[in-house]
Amino acid sequence: MERIAFIDLGSNSVRFVIYEISDTGSYRLIYQEKDSIRLSENMWGRHALTEEAMARALRSLQSFVHMAEAMDVDSIKAVATAAVRLANNGNDFIERVKAETGLILECISGEEEARLGFLGVINTIGLNDFVIFDLGGASTEVTLVKNRNIKYSTSLPIGALTLTGTYQKGDELTDKEYQKMVKVIKATISEHSWLKNAKIPLLGIGGTARNIAKMDQRKLSYPITKLHNYEVPYHRFIELLDEVKSKPLAQRKKISGLSSERADIIIAGMTIVQELFNYVNSKTIVVGGSGLREGLFYDYYGTQYLGGNPIIPDILIHSAENVLLGMTKHELVHAKYIAKLADTLFIQWKPLHKADINLRRCLQVAALLHDIGKRVNYYSHARHGCYMLVNSNLYGISHVEQAFCAFLVMNSHGLTPKEYKNFLYGKLLDDEQRLMGQKLAIILAIAEALDESHEQLISEVRTKINTDDVYLTIMYPKERDISVTEAAVNKLVKAFKKEFKRHLHIEWFPR
Repeated sequence: MERIAFIDLGSNSVRFVIYEISDTGSYRLIYQEKDSIRLSENMWGRHALTEEAMARALRSLQSFVHMAEAMDVDSIKAVATAAVRLANNGNDFIERVKAETGLILECISGEEEARLGFLGVINTIGLNDFVIFDLGGASTEVTLVKNRNIKYSTSLPIGALTLTGTYQKGDELTDKEYQKMVKVIKATISEHSWLKNAKIPLLGIGGTARNIAKMDQRKLSYPITKLHNYEVPYHRFIELLDEVKSKPLAQRKKISGLSSERADIIIAGMTIVQELFNYVNSKTIVVGGSGLREGLFYDYYGTQYLGGNPIIPDILIHSAENVLLGMTKHELVHAKYIAKLADTLFIQWKPLHKADINLRRCLQVAALLHDIGKRVNYYSHARHGCYMLVNSNLYGISHVEQAFCAFLVMNSHGLTPKEYKNFLYGKLLDDEQRLMGQKLAIILAIAEALDESHEQLISEVRTKINTDDVYLTIMYPKERDISVTEAAVNKLVKAFKKEFKRHLHIEWFPR
C-alpha cells in the first residue's frame, strides 16, 4: 500500500489531496483540503507576488506538509500554475517554499496545466467531444477534445480574480467597467478560431463552475448534492448570471449555493463562461468535480499501474471495479459472476424488455455493486447499497443513470411500497424509467438467485421465448447439489410474470 499527496497551488486557491493505493491496485481519496489564499491578489501592477500573498501561501503549504507527515504519506507532488508562472518573482517564491517547507514546487506551463486538467476530466466524465475550460484566478485553460483526445489547447490570460482586480475600481462593477471587461474577454477568446461554433458541450472545472452548479441545484431543490457531471443548460445559466449581476456584494453573498468567499469575483468568472458559451455555440455546461489535482493522480497512476497510459478506456467499468477491489476475493468473484449472468439474461431477454445499451451498462454496474451495502449492515444492505451506489465515484454515467442503478439494487432485493415512496433519488426518474427499472431488477434478482450459494455452479443459461411463455434452461455440474439455488430462483417466478406478462418455465439440466 502507498499513500501519495498532490498539491495544486492556484492563483486563487491551493488544494491538497491524499490518495491511498492498495496492494490490489484499488485507490481512494482519503483526505482533501482547500484554502483560499488569493496568491495573485494585487500582483498586476508590478507583475510580482506580494509579500502578504506569499505569506498566506507559505502558511497553507506548511500545514499541508505537516498533514502529509501525520498521515504517513510516502511522497508529495506539488505544482504551481498561472500566478507563479506569470510573476516576475515566481522563481524566488519557489526557492522560498523549498527553504521554509521542504516542498519541491514545480511551476508548470499552461499547456501542461491543460493536459493535467484533461486527464482529470477524461477519466471521470463519459463524453467524447467537448470543450474543457479550467477557470482560475489568473488564467483560463481551454481545451478542445475530440474522440477523447486533445485536439487543441491554450491558456487564456484572463481569470476571475485578475479581471475583477483590473476592471473593478470601486466596491461594484459599473456598467462601463463591465462592458470594458466583456470587450477584453471577447477579444481574448476570439484569437482561437478552433473554438468558434464548435457546437459541443462546455465542461467546466474550477471554483466558478462548481458554484454555478451549486446555485442551480439549490434553485431546483435537486435531490443529489453531487456536483460532478451535473448539467446546466444555457437558459438556466443566463438566469443565474442575471441574478448575480443584479445584486450588490452583500446580497450576492446570501445567494444560496454561492460561496461567500467567491461572491466578489463571480461576475467576472461567469462572464468568461458566458462568452465561451456564445463563441463555442454550446447549449449546455457540464460541471466537472475532477480537475488538475485528479489529473496529477491519474498521470501517476497510469504510469505506475496501467502500463504508462493515463487515459482509462472504459471509465464506468473501471470505476465500478475500483470500488469492488476493496472487497474480499470471495465477494469480488461473486460480484463479477452475477454481472456476467445478468448480462447474459439481458441479451437473451432483449425482446421482453427492449432496453438500450446504456441501460445494459447500468445493469452491469448494479450487478457488480449489488452487495456493497453489506459493508454497513447485512440486514438492510439494499437500502445502504442504494445510498452508497448513488454516492460512489462512478464515472461515465449521468446522475439519472446512477440513480437508476441504485433503483435496480433496491428493486432486486424486494423493494417495499414504503421504501419506494421514500426513495429520494427516485425523483430523478420518470414513470417510464421506473417501469423499465422494475423489469431489469427482475433480471438482476434472478442472476443473484442463480448464485445464491456463492459457488458459481451455473455454467450456461439458454432462453426460448413465445407469446405467453419463457423457457429458461439452466446447466450445472451433475454431481453438485443445486437445491439452494433452485429454491431461490423459483421464488422469483411470480415476480417475473408480473413484470413481463409471461409464464417462466425453468428446466435444470445437469451435465
